[in-house]
Amino acid sequence: MQRVLAFSHVSSRVRRRSACTALAFAALFSALSIALPAFTPAALSQADPIAAARDRLGRAQTEAVAAQARYDQAVADREQSQAQITDLEQAIPATRAEEAALSSEVTRRAIALYKNTDPTGGLTVFDTNQPMEAGRKTKFSEAADKYYKERAAQLHEQADRQQQTHDELQKKRTQLDADIPRFQREKADADQRIAKAQRGVEIAEKVTPLRAAGDPIMGPTVLTAAEMADWIHSSGASPRLSGGVTVEQIAQMYVDEGTAENVRGDVAFAQANIETGGFSAGGTDNNFSGLGACGGCGGQNRFPTALDGIRAQIQLLKAYAGGGPLVNPPSPYWWGPDPMTAANKYATFGGTGSAPTWRAMGGGKWAADGGYASKVLGAYDKMITAAEGS
Repeated sequence: MQRVLAFSHVSSRVRRRSACTALAFAALFSALSIALPAFTPAALSQADPIAAARDRLGRAQTEAVAAQARYDQAVADREQSQAQITDLEQAIPATRAEEAALSSEVTRRAIALYKNTDPTGGLTVFDTNQPMEAGRKTKFSEAADKYYKERAAQLHEQADRQQQTHDELQKKRTQLDADIPRFQREKADADQRIAKAQRGVEIAEKVTPLRAAGDPIMGPTVLTAAEMADWIHSSGASPRLSGGVTVEQIAQMYVDEGTAENVRGDVAFAQANIETGGFSAGGTDNNFSGLGACGGCGGQNRFPTALDGIRAQIQLLKAYAGGGPLVNPPSPYWWGPDPMTAANKYATFGGTGSAPTWRAMGGGKWAADGGYASKVLGAYDKMITAAEGS
């Protein structure tokens, strides 16, 4: 790329279209007239994005309450079942023992009655010389034997019912043992959805006014590095970065550099995604935004590290936005190696203030494509949607 001391990104593009200036201006105005409706903020297509985010939070909280209730009920049911099982495990042997004692008594009394050899049993019916008394004793013995037999049968049925209840409770507890981990996972998932929805409300409250303001270049970085990196990984992209740098590290650089210069680093990350095709290009040159690329330049600028490439991108965005003096030193790989000259190049950049919003960045600013900003903001909207969990 032929530049005069790295004059600017815009100078190379001006040379590229110098032969057709009139046509370019016509294309610019046409692109802007077409692009403005396309860039209508999402806030206009959604009555109240903040209210929608809060509604998602409300639904998540309701689901979490239900999940907690299912878990608590299952735990309580298991504890109650276990307590009943413990009681029955003590009651069943006692009932069986009582039944056995009665059955033994019936047998003993029958033997005593027929052998008439057990005076302690109260069955000395045939020892009396009074027939009336003997008859009464016989009737009494028969009644007692009937009572003992009926009571033994009742105890047998009672023990059987207790055993059946015990077995049913065992099955119930086994099922609850299997269900409780699932309910616990559902509860944990619900808690995560609440956290996601709460984060969604926070994002909506920050992004909505920025969209209403026309998506300025200057402003806070809303998304975290993790949220940006997660979106790249979920998008099906195949990043190819040099020097062992990870997408997570790249994303953090955009957060840090953007925050330092009050440039929206997450939107710059979305721009890099568009320029590099999901960071599948530009990694070798550490150039993630097409800096220095033009039709007849024969290539784009190379930067020694990923941080250098990202810093140059953020600083050029700030220059286009007219964001004021730089916080970090002007990039020697973009503005020039001499610090004083580089500072002067930044201060006298010809495009200063010409693109305060992302919507003004296409059609000859960062790129000649009239739909350039639409592509960048479209990628950013997808990142926001993924982070909000909407």
